[in-house]
Amino acid sequence: MKTTGTLPIHRRGKALLAAGVLVALVLMINACASGGGRPPRGSNHQMLSPWASATPTATLQPSATATPDVWPTFAPPGSPAATAIPPAAPRLELDEDVKIWLLLGTEAEKPFSGRTDAIHLLLINERLSKASVISIPGSLFVYLPGHTMQRLNTAFALGGMELVRDTLAYNFGIRPDKFVLVHPTEFKWLVDDLGSLDVSVLFPIRDACGGLPAGTHRMNGDKVYCYVSYDGGDEINRTRRQQQVLQLLFTKLVQNGRLARLPVLYASYQDHLETDISLMDLLLRVPLALRLGDPDRVSYFVLGWEQLRQWELPDNTQTTVLLPREEEVAAMFDQALAAISDPSPLGEIVLTYEAQVTIAVALTQTSQATAYVPVWPTSTPIGQPTSSATQPGQPTATRTPTQPGQPTATRAPTATYSEPYPIPTAVFYTPTPPAYP
Repeated sequence: MKTTGTLPIHRRGKALLAAGVLVALVLMINACASGGGRPPRGSNHQMLSPWASATPTATLQPSATATPDVWPTFAPPGSPAATAIPPAAPRLELDEDVKIWLLLGTEAEKPFSGRTDAIHLLLINERLSKASVISIPGSLFVYLPGHTMQRLNTAFALGGMELVRDTLAYNFGIRPDKFVLVHPTEFKWLVDDLGSLDVSVLFPIRDACGGLPAGTHRMNGDKVYCYVSYDGGDEINRTRRQQQVLQLLFTKLVQNGRLARLPVLYASYQDHLETDISLMDLLLRVPLALRLGDPDRVSYFVLGWEQLRQWELPDNTQTTVLLPREEEVAAMFDQALAAISDPSPLGEIVLTYEAQVTIAVALTQTSQATAYVPVWPTSTPIGQPTSSATQPGQPTATRTPTQPGQPTATRAPTATYSEPYPIPTAVFYTPTPPAYP
């Protein structure tokens, strides 16, 4: 199923307001210098810790008061565990500018709850414009507070996001601020809406996805979903493929001004996604997303065989899970935090992305302000070029081959429009090879 860009009437007002915010953000991008991402700090700046105790100070200067972040009290197990329950991990000391976003992918369609076999933590330093992605295999065997030792991918189905947050806090010392849960349908829509992905397959897949030999493949939504969900007996390798596709999706989203389509994409998906991320949360972070488009500003980590070990459940089912090596896991999380803690200059690619989104927003405003006269189909002799319009505002031109067996004539790229934000997207038509007897 492919979504269209046309929105219901009751949503266009909100979408237009979002476009205004996006225009304002673009003006801010152009007005601000794109330096290293760290604003200057005065000598009298006071560092605040979100969980530090409030202590009165004798000062006449106005200062912000941080809201303490309440750390959960973990419930005891509700049933016997198959292995010893480890102690709770110490809480990670995070800078106040660091936010934690959690990306989950489930195998079940809404409204059903299933395993979340895609688990990716995003550690984002919003002041320095840096991020780390930590990808975690779903069969990691951890303590689910109030339940027992179980696979991490079952936490959402057993207790929703509250249990997922408590589980991550207990086992890794980290608690997400925002989350998004994606079902198979929305994932496929996103890939198709972005115009497919060019994926480099490192290890061939012979028994699924129609067969994928090693090499670069252009994949649509269905093929990409198969690529990231195929297990093949090696879940860590599957987690690496998921992270690879996640990187490709984000890179394509920030290129060529596609972030200008953010209000339409959000409005198309909001009834299907499960998330506490609002459209305004995303729009206010458009400048941050453009900076994170610099590949040197994002670090990627996967909990692999150095941090995990395989273990067979003692229930005669020969089921294997992954147990964490606590010290190695803690070292990886420390490394991920260190990667986003040091400032660095922006790459020149960020200037390109900023220019592209500025042009895209300008084209959007121009297209909205310009009246369009639809081109309706006309009768023409067979073999001559014909014009047809499927919907007002979406002109298309087709050319019929004059002789059977000859390739279809190639035409120049045309702009396809998506109401109410018609961002031109080039569409190329390639010749069809002639049929040989």
